[in-house]
Amino acid sequence: MAPAAPTPENEARRLERLRGYRILDTPPSEAFDRVARLASRILRMPIALVSLLDAERQWFKAKVGLDANETPRDVAFCAHTICDTQVMIVPDAMADGRFADNPLVTGDPSIRFYAGAPLRTTDGLNMGTLCVIDRAPREFSDEDKALLEDLARIVIDEMELLRLAEAERLAQTRLVDAVDALPDGFVLYDRDDRLVLCNERYREIYADSADLLVAGAAFEDVIRVGVARGQYPDAIGREADWIRERLDHHRNPSDPIEQRLLNGRWLRIEERKTRDGGLVGFRIDITELKRRAFELERLASTDHLTGALNRRRFLELAEAEVRRAQRYQRSVAVCLLDVDQFKSVNDTHGHAVGDLVLQALIERSHEMMREQDMICRYGGEEFAILLPETGLAGARQAMERLRQALADLKIPTGKAEIGTTVSVGVAISQSADESLDTMLARADKALYQAKITGRNRVVVASEVSELGTGPQAVA
Repeated sequence: MAPAAPTPENEARRLERLRGYRILDTPPSEAFDRVARLASRILRMPIALVSLLDAERQWFKAKVGLDANETPRDVAFCAHTICDTQVMIVPDAMADGRFADNPLVTGDPSIRFYAGAPLRTTDGLNMGTLCVIDRAPREFSDEDKALLEDLARIVIDEMELLRLAEAERLAQTRLVDAVDALPDGFVLYDRDDRLVLCNERYREIYADSADLLVAGAAFEDVIRVGVARGQYPDAIGREADWIRERLDHHRNPSDPIEQRLLNGRWLRIEERKTRDGGLVGFRIDITELKRRAFELERLASTDHLTGALNRRRFLELAEAEVRRAQRYQRSVAVCLLDVDQFKSVNDTHGHAVGDLVLQALIERSHEMMREQDMICRYGGEEFAILLPETGLAGARQAMERLRQALADLKIPTGKAEIGTTVSVGVAISQSADESLDTMLARADKALYQAKITGRNRVVVASEVSELGTGPQAVA
């Protein structure tokens, strides 16, 4: 039976946007292969695929347990999945009227069970699926479904990174072409460092000092007036040093430098000496490249759901902060926070509501914390917090305020408001050589104590009794 297809207009727009991602042209990705292997092993499925679909076919960017590289779209199970936003589960294809006579069921690879999660980008584009397949009928639990969705999000994150990297590469190519065509700022100074000429684009870039850009103007005078008018944000508070550094590079140009302007634009400055001792310079706008670099850095260091730091980045920053605190003999606190009874939230209201709860908790936590404090999604519904320059009393007080604020939080879900509580374990640095891992382990024991003694409370590691040293087995 032919898959239910979207309207021709919607599908045409989807295919056009899909081409814009350029994922179709990228070589095989180890990240996609790793996810497919994980899906196959963890879900105990003989076949796992990362598939993309165009107008005529489904082809596989990663595969486990299948020799084919593509299938016709009109027989692809995944053609159904991309029409929805939810995981599609077919417990027994032979008992499903849509697929009973499908050649992929009646013939090789003899599909009987199928579960597919749509690969949906943050801007709503369904690109394909992450799917698992068995040759025998089977059930698929809510936990299995949630795991497949989480793995699909990893695939989407990788696709987003590939798109951003490709966009950055294309932007760089466009910048090189633009320099050749001279649409960027161009300036020429003589051997006495006085302006010979500049183009209109150069005047637009330095609009705050454009009235000085006349033939014969000395570069140093133009720079000093620009600094006095606040044209260069990086010079504010260190004006004399900034002017000296800028003049030194201008008079002895070497590698390109980057310059930030008051309006938020970024420039790459390219300067070269001419044969007669003058200087030719280009001002190339790299604002979009910088924005994409910042976005790539953000994607690499934050949790996709909550916007908090991810575990890898948190551990890097926290390790550095602990070493700094030890070097200067300062206190530092590490806290582990766990949402109480979170499984019941997911079971009662669904994972989408569970996601809303986690997002709301992080948003409120950011409101309660200091600028220098760090919070990360440590795993599932558990979060880690680092409080620099904080001793026992301060950490306890801060975590009590946060615990109470989260307990008072009411989260709208569309149907009703729900609330939740958190349990917190706190560890304060004990010695000049204690590792971050040791502090986290002590905070984890304190968290366990908070759980087994009633939840919705803060426990400091130094107060943990022997009851709190067992394996963490409470929600």
